[in-house]
Amino acid sequence: MSKQIQYCTCKVNLAGQNCHTVNYTEQNPVTWPEIQVLQALHGEENVMDIMPVGIGETWPTVEKNRLVGIYGHRVVEQCFPGRAFRMDYMMTEETNLPRYEEGKPSTAVAKPGNGEDDEDDGEDEVAKAAASLEPIFKPSPRGRRSPPPPE
Repeated sequence: MSKQIQYCTCKVNLAGQNCHTVNYTEQNPVTWPEIQVLQALHGEENVMDIMPVGIGETWPTVEKNRLVGIYGHRVVEQCFPGRAFRMDYMMTEETNLPRYEEGKPSTAVAKPGNGEDDEDDGEDEVAKAAASLEPIFKPSPRGRRSPPPPE
């Protein structure tokens, strides 16, 4: 069953020393499950300024396999263990985000309502509201997991 997934922008502070920072922008966003993997790899405090920018469609196993291909089996399995894994696809309940298609940056801002133009002074209220938002951080409801004890 295909699921809706949120794409986000963020900054990742590699090694936690403020020397190397990777910016994921609207031209190369990451998915919300990918942010959870980045937090497991680099620490939750080193993944900053997380903002949702778009919504797309994906299959759960396709997303998990994509993450395994990028980050490796060990860390992805730590975040989403087992065959019947639980994965959060949405950072917020915001559904008024532009559609995102893989490889195509989202440049249009979705307008609320039925798609008809309202008679305002040309100002896009959604764009103004998005510009005024503070970065949102939502930790995983599953909490942090410790590695298994050594044998």
